[in-house]
Amino acid sequence: MNNCIRELLIRAERARKQLLSPVLSANGLTPGQGQAGILNTLLKEDRLNQKELSLRCHMDTTTMSRNIDNLEKLGLLKREMNPECRRSVIIRLTEKGREKAFNIHEMFIQFENILKKDISEEDMEFFQRILTKMCENLEENIPQENQL
Repeated sequence: MNNCIRELLIRAERARKQLLSPVLSANGLTPGQGQAGILNTLLKEDRLNQKELSLRCHMDTTTMSRNIDNLEKLGLLKREMNPECRRSVIIRLTEKGREKAFNIHEMFIQFENILKKDISEEDMEFFQRILTKMCENLEENIPQENQL
């Protein structure tokens, strides 16, 4: 193999951005900010606090806070007081947000189908195990102060 793993990951990320950015922009979202992932996560599990949402989206709390502000301005999210903890808020989708989130979810399904085209189930499972291990290897080496 001529391509190193790093170069292949960069190539895959570039192609991913080229495929998804137009759809995200058409839905009023800023590509590369993680907004689509936030909407998709809340579609699966509405009513999360900011910390839970940050963990599920693999995003630091500062970036998450900025994204929540932007998505709230777009009318896609709303904050509610957490009845279980006065110091925390619950993040929820609005009706408009639920519609956008459903569009994003459909886009993610189409993207997955493109990725899996002409690849056997066994090969996909093997690839997922290898990629998961690579992620774990990288995460083990992140300095403690940089971890989410």
